Amino acid sequence: MASKVMDREARRGFAFAAPGVLVTAILVLFPIAYVLYLSFFQVDAGSSRFVGFENFQAIMTEPKFGRIVWNTLWWTISTVVLAFLLGAGTAMLINQDYIRAKGMWRTILLLSWITPGVVKATVWKWLYSTDFGMINHGLMSLNILQEPVAWLMNPSYSLAAVILVQIWATFPYVMLMISAGLQAIPKDLFEVADMEGASFWQRIRYIYIPQLKDVTFICVLILVIWSLNEFSIIWIITQGGPMGSSQVLSLSIYDKFRSFDISGAAATSVLQLVACLVFAAWYIRKSNKEAG
Repeated sequence: MASKVMDREARRGFAFAAPGVLVTAILVLFPIAYVLYLSFFQVDAGSSRFVGFENFQAIMTEPKFGRIVWNTLWWTISTVVLAFLLGAGTAMLINQDYIRAKGMWRTILLLSWITPGVVKATVWKWLYSTDFGMINHGLMSLNILQEPVAWLMNPSYSLAAVILVQIWATFPYVMLMISAGLQAIPKDLFEVADMEGASFWQRIRYIYIPQLKDVTFICVLILVIWSLNEFSIIWIITQGGPMGSSQVLSLSIYDKFRSFDISGAAATSVLQLVACLVFAAWYIRKSNKEAG
């Protein structure tokens, strides 16, 4: 009798879950499968023919492919590492006992994360303006610069400029996650550290890092996925220029699609998906090893 009730409950659960699973399959799994299909076919004027790995070969032999990959790696590593360090440092600072109105500070800092990407990018583009930007104006007022700098027109600065915006836009997420993790650390650990006379760096090594390990993994995984998939900030501010100095894989996908190279765009999307899956697989494997 009990088994029949369990079976009936299981069927009812599957019935409730089926619409969500179906919607997920339509909105997520089908587009991924279709992009995989397109990446192995040459699509021209409504017709398609199987070409195997020729689309991938064509992408990887492009003269600018090496620079795009390097820009993507530099963009991803820089934004993830610096956003995490800034977010974790901010969370630890706000968590100190002498800081008052913690909720207010967290709310203010979260504004850069919850603001729509188009708005953030547009504001920063004006801030970076050579003639009217507040950044040049402020630095010149402090006598740090003698003349305006074309931050977005100089290949030496353009990628760093958008990296700074991405860090500013994502570090509040890390701050929020680390703040939650800090609240879960047992107070006894800090009392023992006080009794033993532990230094700040010893607290970092023996308390914060072990206790925040799981939260750190989640933050890094999310930041990597966000960085690899980011489009609006770079496109609005630099459009990948000048001279491809801030071009990354996500912009390359759009450029190929805009030039009606559907197969090339699909193949580039697959490469980006593989990059995300590689890191996700590493994260899952490391998490399972830690759990085991």
